Amino acid sequence: MKNDVWFGGKQELPRPPIEIADEVELYARESGRHAKLHFVPHSGSSIGGTWLARFTLKVDDKRNVIYQEGRTEKPLTEDVWFHKPNPRSKEQGQPTYIQYKLEDLGVSGVRQFLERGNTWSGRGEFYSLEEQAQKAIKANEEMRGKHRAEQKELSRYEQREKRRSRLGIPILPVGVELGGDT
Repeated sequence: MKNDVWFGGKQELPRPPIEIADEVELYARESGRHAKLHFVPHSGSSIGGTWLARFTLKVDDKRNVIYQEGRTEKPLTEDVWFHKPNPRSKEQGQPTYIQYKLEDLGVSGVRQFLERGNTWSGRGEFYSLEEQAQKAIKANEEMRGKHRAEQKELSRYEQREKRRSRLGIPILPVGVELGGDT
């Protein structure tokens, strides 16, 4: 990455471009919050990872009570990960998510990404976090059903192959006719 810094053989995490970090903070301030970009490295990789924007909660947010009562050491935050689901994630060795590069998104792309998921203004893809969670739960259930059906079909195929092998049923090419004269 362009912003990698080396000190004494140790690599620091990349820093976000200043104009993009400023845009994320300005976006958060529009709803009475603050935000900062963080880079989360992937385990076992040399500084490959995902960016996330960590938003503070509004002062009047009910979830702040937990922090104010001293039940947590740090104030609660909301994280927005800059990635999308990988449509090829079922293939072996494919990651579950595809990470966005901030440099590729640019300032306007980062803002569009944040607006798409904006539940505070009502202009985003979802009207609330609950709606977003319900959609994710439904999608997960559909994927589990699809996966079960695929596993069932695979099991049937394997059982047919075992039966054919045990009983000595030959595999015939498509062009061979078994019947008499036609």
